Amino acid sequence: MATRYRSGWVFLAALGAAGAGAPPPQDAGADGDASADASSEASVETPPAPAAAADASAPPATVEAGPGPAKKGDGAAPDPLSTAYVHLFADYPDAVLELKSYVDDGEWKVACRAPCDQTLRVEGMDARVSARGMSTSNPFRIDAGRGTANLKVVGGSEGSRKIGTIGFAAGIPVSLLGMGLWGYGKVEDKPGLRAAGLVTLGVGAVMVLGSLPFLSAGSTRVRDAKGKTIAARFDPPRL
Repeated sequence: MATRYRSGWVFLAALGAAGAGAPPPQDAGADGDASADASSEASVETPPAPAAAADASAPPATVEAGPGPAKKGDGAAPDPLSTAYVHLFADYPDAVLELKSYVDDGEWKVACRAPCDQTLRVEGMDARVSARGMSTSNPFRIDAGRGTANLKVVGGSEGSRKIGTIGFAAGIPVSLLGMGLWGYGKVEDKPGLRAAGLVTLGVGAVMVLGSLPFLSAGSTRVRDAKGKTIAARFDPPRL
């Protein structure tokens, strides 16, 4: 009997020793939560730091600027929308092409001398041709664009133009005076007055008709490459 009790105590002692050495059992739910938290932390990536923050001591980056707008005189290519390549020929020596803005009030400025082969700014400009002893042409305009604006100037004598202008200006009032005398002599029935009126009218008519060839000889004409007259100075004085 005593042996049986001793065997029982020995068995209980051995069982207690085995329970003390084994690790305590873990909760399955807790293990699952811990594993999920670990996998979540592993899957979240830390965003990279900005480059500027990574190297605060580095100098700021610089952007190289392209070439600025070309200034006049820098050798920049002319704008075809505002310029034209002009070829000018004139039969008078020392003829010049003059330009003036038709928007602003300004003076005529010499652009080139004949014979001229030059690129000129013609947008918004009036043009004319003048020379010593030649009557100045009427203003005209040159279209801007590519190609060549060919201009041929057939000059007229300034002296002939002055003679024609004087003859025309004097012939008109003389003719009117003759018509008045003739009309008055007819109304008053004065043959002598009518005859004087007819003579005066004839003189005035001769002066006017005689002035036309001088005005034509004093006319300066500007022609384009097709031979079309684009400017002509045939302008009798205004009454």
